[in-house]
Amino acid sequence: MACRTRWAALAGCLLFGVRTLASPGGEALHWESVAASSGLVFQHVNGSSGRFFTVETYGSGVAFFDYDGDGDADLYLVNGADLPSASPTRPPPLNRLFRNEGGGVFLDATAGAGAGDGGYGMGVAVADVDNDGLCDFYVTNWGANSLYRNTGVKFLNVTAGAGVGDPHMGTSAAFADYDMDGQLDLYVANYAHIDPSAAKECFQGGVRVYCGPLDHEGVSGVLYRNRGDGTFEDRTRAMGVFTEKGRQLGVLFADYDQDGDPDLYIANDAVANFLFRNDGAAFVETALLAGVAYSDNGEPEAGMGTDFGDYDNDGDPDLIVTNYQWESNRLYRNEGDFFSDATTPAGMTAATLPFLGFGVNFLDVDNDGLRDLYIVNGHVDSNVRDYDHGASYAQRSLLFHNEGEGRFTEVGLHAGPGMTLAMVGRGSATADYDLDGDVDLCAVSNGGPAVLLRNDSRNASNWLQVKAVGTQSNRSAIGARLVLRAGTGIQSAEVRSGSGYLSQSELPVHFGLGATTQVDRLTIYWPSGKRQVLENIPANQRLTVIEPERK
Repeated sequence: MACRTRWAALAGCLLFGVRTLASPGGEALHWESVAASSGLVFQHVNGSSGRFFTVETYGSGVAFFDYDGDGDADLYLVNGADLPSASPTRPPPLNRLFRNEGGGVFLDATAGAGAGDGGYGMGVAVADVDNDGLCDFYVTNWGANSLYRNTGVKFLNVTAGAGVGDPHMGTSAAFADYDMDGQLDLYVANYAHIDPSAAKECFQGGVRVYCGPLDHEGVSGVLYRNRGDGTFEDRTRAMGVFTEKGRQLGVLFADYDQDGDPDLYIANDAVANFLFRNDGAAFVETALLAGVAYSDNGEPEAGMGTDFGDYDNDGDPDLIVTNYQWESNRLYRNEGDFFSDATTPAGMTAATLPFLGFGVNFLDVDNDGLRDLYIVNGHVDSNVRDYDHGASYAQRSLLFHNEGEGRFTEVGLHAGPGMTLAMVGRGSATADYDLDGDVDLCAVSNGGPAVLLRNDSRNASNWLQVKAVGTQSNRSAIGARLVLRAGTGIQSAEVRSGSGYLSQSELPVHFGLGATTQVDRLTIYWPSGKRQVLENIPANQRLTVIEPERK
């Protein structure tokens, strides 16, 4: 959280000066909020008791993943827990696993699957950690984190044996094969050292509020190397990523420089963001040189969530970072060796200033072949109106429709009741959970219910979903780069673990194809170094591609 008074004087004129427009592409968009009718009964518990413990306001995350291997995306929702001085919750809050039954219905499978972690949960990341063909998951907590191994029958908590139970305030996490040995490694972001017994009191204009990030001692994140035998080793210092300067919230791996190995980006709260370039022997922090450390005027911002996506279809991943209210979100365009700040040219500066962004996802909402942006908003102080009359605690989400030529238009107010819903938004994730060919959304509201947004847009465009399965590469194919050519257009995407804020979108990659009925060529660059080409692929199918044995 950045300084709360920054830009506050501009609140009134900015709120009334921002216009939300419906574009031709946005007019047909329609989202319905369907959590209740889908059986998704979940209430986030933040443990608040009026004592303003910092941990209360940051959670939590959500994951879409196919845990039972039946071909559709299930849901995992992370919950908080009771805190000192809070009234006990009965029954005690647990994380929840919902099995996708088909037909738009979810069933709570937590108990039978052994997935109900009872820590003070923050985030979740998913991958096939042991290359057995089943998706495992990792939960970050305020307190010891947890790794759950999927046995095919139920999940087993294997944290102690694996050695990945870092005890700090974990936030986002992501798996990637940073050393290219076919085994998935893990990065865990940590926010700060939070000790409720020594909590200080902080005020804004005489109003009691949560203390800011710089009121707490920084804690380094942790990089774990997968030994391939069920155990991990801490390689944080050895690989050059140890730093206590950050207040780490959003985390992503992506090969931004396209040299064949995953690089690491970290969104920090109120201090400079980090970009660790993977040079093989170690990571080198290069955010300042790459242009992604600060705002366009050279100041640190309150980075929350982050995502990579090739929004301009030039073949390399671009970057979005959500920030505090009265700071615009930041869109960085990948120029090859560095990033340029594209926030204002893209039309996102004024539209995002009045909102406090957390979850963020690149996704093609209308299958037109251009990646749009979904941003979840919500303030951190429930009493924000007592010191900032231009702000609100619950906020609506933003939906930016990609118009092409590097421009976006915010169309959320014209995209159905699901998009106008106000919530204290935190994590968000994407998946085509109802298997109808378009991408849906799920978001978590701090202290509130989960929000499931079904994409009911009037959309006749075509699509292709690709599930990549590694053989020499890691089984989840995380780090694989997919380049698709259809008609005269090119799209690219990576298979990634971890996304947005504290969350995980489904692993299969979704491409919108517009009016094109066939993909001319799909090239997959596997983490192993293999290059695979498929041609003349009919649209509107879910394609599974297995890594070939030979190059």
